[in-house]
Amino acid sequence: MIYKNIKILHEDKDIIVLNKPAGLTVHPGAGKEKITLVSFLQSYCGKNLSNLSGLDRPGIVHRLDKDTSGLMLVAKNNITHENISLQFKKKTINRLYLAIVWGLLNKKEGQYISNIGRNPKNRKKFSITENGGKKAITYFTVKKNFSNIASLIECKILTGRTHQIRVHLSSSGNSLIGDQKYGKKKIKFLKNVDKSIKEYLINFKRQALHAYFLGFIHPTKNNYIKFNVELPSDIKYLVDKLKLV
Repeated sequence: MIYKNIKILHEDKDIIVLNKPAGLTVHPGAGKEKITLVSFLQSYCGKNLSNLSGLDRPGIVHRLDKDTSGLMLVAKNNITHENISLQFKKKTINRLYLAIVWGLLNKKEGQYISNIGRNPKNRKKFSITENGGKKAITYFTVKKNFSNIASLIECKILTGRTHQIRVHLSSSGNSLIGDQKYGKKKIKFLKNVDKSIKEYLINFKRQALHAYFLGFIHPTKNNYIKFNVELPSDIKYLVDKLKLV
């Protein structure tokens, strides 16, 4: 069961910090999935979770997409939940992601600032919009280029819009490798690439996005704490493949 891949990095009477594996939905949605992070938390914590996000989302203060791996912060009571929510609102929580995208970005570092809302042509997707939506800010730094095929980048988000990083990167033509919703298989980058590497890149099974760093003020102890986790094995292997091109 996927629960065994959930790694708890820290736990006290107020919070849990965990490393969510790719493939695990955070909370039940329209699909009514039974195996979710919420179902794990209910089994693990019982009633010792906040309920400010609703009875179907106990402990959940923020979320990651199903196929995004990495660090999440869980609230075990409502006072803690309110404190963490305020930190998110004030943009004092530091969240960093590592992403592997198609192609090269046009500069070493920069930012995306736009409004993001539901795509009018496909309500299951989000897109940059000039009218409506909510402001979204993503900073990026290029960590490594793999020829002209792909780039490893670090992303810092100041807002938490649904699919924010995926939408922003896709908007510049640098969609995440493996992103089935916002990306396209960039065959044009792979003309002179070995066949086995090409097939692996094209068929990578999830968006190559990992929340690797999380820093915040502890809600009751008032000290700054930070956590980081290494890339999961599938993205590590992807990096190894790209080093060969």
